[in-house]
Amino acid sequence: MILNSESNEIKDIEEIAQQAHSGEDVSEHFTGCFQAKQQVSIAFPLELLRSIDAECQQQKINRQDWITLVCAEKIREVQASRISKAV
Repeated sequence: MILNSESNEIKDIEEIAQQAHSGEDVSEHFTGCFQAKQQVSIAFPLELLRSIDAECQQQKINRQDWITLVCAEKIREVQASRISKAV
């Protein structure tokens, strides 16, 4: 069977989807910018998770993005604090 260009394109999309499903970073296919990511599992106390979800709903952002943003903010704070203490 000969595949036309449309069939090849669909196959490429399916390969990318399989890579994404297995946790590989596929952002370079969509953004032109490669950023390695690692998927992790975290167990949160239920009350903390409810608070996170309330914040997500208020800010109209999904849970994963909110956690990523908050972690990045905290890391910047810690690093800035270390730099200011070193000076």
